[in-house]
Amino acid sequence: MPVRIHFVLLIVALTLAYRWLKKNNALPETAETAIINLFVTITCWFALGVLVISFLTAFIPWISFLISKKNNRSSLQIKTDSAHDISTNQMVDICISKIIKPLFGYIRLRLCYDGGSISPKFSVIKELKQRFFASQIHGIYHWPVQNIKEYDVTSAIIYFEDFFQFFSFTSSLDTKNNFYTYPLEAATEKVSVQPKKTEDTTVRIDEIRKVEGEWLSYKNFEDSDDVRRIVWKIYAKNKELVVRIPEVNDPYASHIYFYASFYNAISNEVYEEFNTVFLDNYKTILWNMYEQLYRQNELTVYIPDQPTKTFYADDVMQKVKYMVSTSVWQKRNDLANYFNNNLGSVLCISSLSDAKQVEDIVAKNSNLTIIMVELSKSFLSNKVTDWLHWIFVNAARKSTEKLQRAFNFSPLKHRITENEKHIRRILQNSAGEFMIIYPENV
Repeated sequence: MPVRIHFVLLIVALTLAYRWLKKNNALPETAETAIINLFVTITCWFALGVLVISFLTAFIPWISFLISKKNNRSSLQIKTDSAHDISTNQMVDICISKIIKPLFGYIRLRLCYDGGSISPKFSVIKELKQRFFASQIHGIYHWPVQNIKEYDVTSAIIYFEDFFQFFSFTSSLDTKNNFYTYPLEAATEKVSVQPKKTEDTTVRIDEIRKVEGEWLSYKNFEDSDDVRRIVWKIYAKNKELVVRIPEVNDPYASHIYFYASFYNAISNEVYEEFNTVFLDNYKTILWNMYEQLYRQNELTVYIPDQPTKTFYADDVMQKVKYMVSTSVWQKRNDLANYFNNNLGSVLCISSLSDAKQVEDIVAKNSNLTIIMVELSKSFLSNKVTDWLHWIFVNAARKSTEKLQRAFNFSPLKHRITENEKHIRRILQNSAGEFMIIYPENV
């Protein structure tokens, strides 16, 4: 609609005032009547002048933008600062070129993203002083997005509004931009992991362990060696008899391979709202545990269980942060296919993991550190007083409270808690190290 509620209210107010004055101005040809008629005439012309000026100040920039967009001269660019703290809102840098702001008016936006979602209507906050008749709008917007994921912005709805908010002319502008929100820093338990994979001998570990390495896997054949371990491919190429060494007790181990499974064997798309909360909590714990290990040993390698776009190739931390932030629950790559028993030093699992597959991995690895995230603690349990307050005093208003109560009544809660008990028993009976982390403590 080209007119706003302010215009409608003005017309209604002028109409009611005119009828009231006409009704109370029954005596013609008197000084009072003439003064009132003159007052009404001046008021109407003044209001008409204000409306015409307001209309033109918004209409002309709108027409100019339509012409510029038709000639493919207008564009929208969106950037984000990966170092910005998004504990409340994501800071988005927005730049619209070939656009003229209405005189003393406003330009407001809505961003269309993720195939149908629309942001609230907002005005950008200018960063720098610009010329009076600038041909672009450049500023920031604190977008209240909460989920840890990548957002794809497909278009923007642009509103040209006058100073009095009487008129609003709208146009859209297509764009291809994306940004991602990432896990925040959180206090987690300290973890210490010894490397399991040897790729060089520059880092010495405190405890000698059996490790496997490419350059340590072979040695020259000796009389006491088993001929069945001769590598005939190397002999055919170099005419040298060498035998394979599957494992050695070596004080040097360089790389920590960090595995984190997003495999979901419990929940489904029916519980999408719960899955989103679980995913954000899991990503937060996962990222903080990886960051802690990486600061201890920069040769900590994150192994994703799903394909992601490659960002920040020169910055390992930013690359892993992006992979963690854009990962989703998946049902294709389970633990049995994902985890490498020969390389993995750390395995991070959730309450949605398959307990039978966890048991198989634990049985094959005695020197594996497992981080278990109990997602059922994502929603705090309600006390009796909370239920009484909810029933008799005030119903839940916040979306988090509604999700919390819905989860307590959901069959999913029983399935997750039973799976957690099973995995906890498996870990307690294992010979390796394990940690159980609750989202409510992070």
